[in-house]
Amino acid sequence: MLWPMLDPEFVLDADARERLLDRFGPDAEPWCDGLAGLVAACCRRWGLELDEALSGGTSRVFLGRQDGARPVVLKLTPDRSIAESEAIALRAWTRTPHAVDLLGSDPEAGALLLDRVTPGTKAAAWPGLPPFEDFAGLLAGLRDAGGQDVAALRSSAEGVEFIYGLIARRARDPYVSRFVPPDMVARGRALARELTAGTGDYGLVHGDLHLFNILDGGPARGLVAIDPRPSCGDRTWDAIDIALARVTSAGELDDRISRITALVPGLNPGRLRQWCQATAVISVVQRLFRYRHDGAVPGKLLLDLAGVPARPFGGERRLAADPPGAPPTGTPTSCSPTRT
Repeated sequence: MLWPMLDPEFVLDADARERLLDRFGPDAEPWCDGLAGLVAACCRRWGLELDEALSGGTSRVFLGRQDGARPVVLKLTPDRSIAESEAIALRAWTRTPHAVDLLGSDPEAGALLLDRVTPGTKAAAWPGLPPFEDFAGLLAGLRDAGGQDVAALRSSAEGVEFIYGLIARRARDPYVSRFVPPDMVARGRALARELTAGTGDYGLVHGDLHLFNILDGGPARGLVAIDPRPSCGDRTWDAIDIALARVTSAGELDDRISRITALVPGLNPGRLRQWCQATAVISVVQRLFRYRHDGAVPGKLLLDLAGVPARPFGGERRLAADPPGAPPTGTPTSCSPTRT
């Protein structure tokens, strides 16, 4: 097979290249220039034939077959730390069917070989949401992390400061600032810091569990998570997008939080409600900034969540107590907030 002769447009078209350079800067130029050679080397190493190329925010992804039969995904990124952290998490989730299977990895090359989830329809493409029981199975499965060493994953303090720093800068955009005053970002950041320090539900966190990263794995597997931005910290983070997906009122949000937390042992409703409040400003600013040239306006629910002080939910304490075995309050942990 003449893998070194792969069509350059297939390997990396102009739009995909621009996205990667926008994300990683000019230092990624050499990686983009050498991507065809890296793809060829991975094909030889793992016996791959590639059929389709896709672009993500931090990677170039290829769909194909291994040894002419097994459907697989080849994922390549210029940032070796992204590949390394994803491999750590996927190895820790080996016991659960609710995370994509890692078939091979070369973190030094930024390369991951993944099993392709079938049928693989994204939850975001469903006309309605999956049943709450399916969401609960997914969240519970991700809590079943094996005895893998995840200490190398980043801290929650680092993740929180990164995302809210980015949001504060984007909130200064003239269009965004029409809707988002500086104190709104500050309130969200302060609550996120408090929740991070409290660490009420410590463990391995997926970190980017929205509907586009949840696939239909069929009757045998249920919902399957892909593309983690993993960390060790407050596992409540992984339920945020599930709680907020397509909700239209505070009452609907509270009802969903009650139903999901009743199905997932260890998931605290008050803490999840507070995380929804703390991160609402992230969603508001990101949408306004991304679509500022299209005249986007923020949704009322998210704006209300971002604009009100944190409050107890269901009569519980404002911050849940740390569970047995969790690091003491104030220990750096990680929720890896990466919805950028």
